[in-house]
Amino acid sequence: MNAAVIGLQWGDEGKGKVVTYLSKDFDCVVRYSGGSNAGHTVDYGDFKVVHHLVPSANVKKQKMMYIGSGVVIDLQVLLEEIEQLEKMVPGSRNLLRISNQAHVVLPIYRELDAKIDSSRLSTIGTTRRGIGLSYASKALRCGLRLEDLQDEETTRQRIQEIVSIWKLDVNLNEIVQDLYEKYERIKDLIINTVEAIRTLAGKSLLFEGTQGVLLDVDAGTYPFVTSTNCSSTGIQSGFGYPVVVDEIFGVFKAYTTRVGEGPFPTELKGEEGEKLRKLGGEYGATTGRPRRCGWLDLVLLKYAVEVSGCKSLILTKSDVLCGYGKIGVCVAYKVAGKILEAVDNLSCLSKAQPIYEYLDGWSKLSSKQFEKFIEKVEKATGARIVYISTGPRVDEMVKL
Repeated sequence: MNAAVIGLQWGDEGKGKVVTYLSKDFDCVVRYSGGSNAGHTVDYGDFKVVHHLVPSANVKKQKMMYIGSGVVIDLQVLLEEIEQLEKMVPGSRNLLRISNQAHVVLPIYRELDAKIDSSRLSTIGTTRRGIGLSYASKALRCGLRLEDLQDEETTRQRIQEIVSIWKLDVNLNEIVQDLYEKYERIKDLIINTVEAIRTLAGKSLLFEGTQGVLLDVDAGTYPFVTSTNCSSTGIQSGFGYPVVVDEIFGVFKAYTTRVGEGPFPTELKGEEGEKLRKLGGEYGATTGRPRRCGWLDLVLLKYAVEVSGCKSLILTKSDVLCGYGKIGVCVAYKVAGKILEAVDNLSCLSKAQPIYEYLDGWSKLSSKQFEKFIEKVEKATGARIVYISTGPRVDEMVKL
């Protein structure tokens, strides 16, 4: 059996912890999209790990990890993560394999990313880690793949082409030297697609999504999105060959958060939003930026469930809301005088006024009030909540 874990909101839903927890039942965890703009925090209890590129497999269980061709790789970040994991769990490095068709995030992309983002008429609010530029270069057919680093002449030609296209004034020799110093330290982990197919054949795979459906470059709140297909639609292309996914787990918080710019109908500003932020520790694992916070949006959750093909839900951060008197849930929008209980596209969000129902809060997750919250979500989405996270640690999960 193969499965996938994807976010159903604007990222930061707790996918890393969920993947780590579920990975005990799979042979290998596969990252298929994104880059070091992802930040999946995993709390093992005795130590914490923040994954940016290395899949969030349970390293204590010695699970295989594979980074697919759809991921763009910052070699410095990758090396730091590998070293971190090796110190905590010796031998974990040997469990990792990387597609040779994955593209490399060049240092020059970071500066370009910042220039482009700051030159926009409306700021997107990217992490400025060069991820979008890597995917842009990939689409322009001038990107650098890991397999190119097998030949220095090819590497130089590719980088020179990139420098020429973007009209950059850089020291080519320094860039090449730096790349090769890093490449030498990971080249033993790199495998080609055919080798990956043969290695993973017959194994159960857990696919780890990054960001969330609402940040997917096609399905999300464009242009305020990431630069790749981070929903379930990106699995096959990001993996590198056809694969059947038997179950899609959609992860969502009991409330909603967003980092960066873009529409957010249920955003709570002022004291209410700050209260949620503090209680939930809502600060970006990658950038440290404070997350915008608001009540759960069932309209958007229903949309994300439908476009991702998700049937199984995993609820996180419901413990954060313990003690609230009333819990807000957005059940519809008012847009230009019309009431919308569902959206078939997201172009209306900037003008949407949320219509709330307020449910009785819960003091503990075993209460009837919490059961009613779950029933509300399941009825609205048509999907079933199968796991509930009851705290930050990997082991704090309950199966329903």
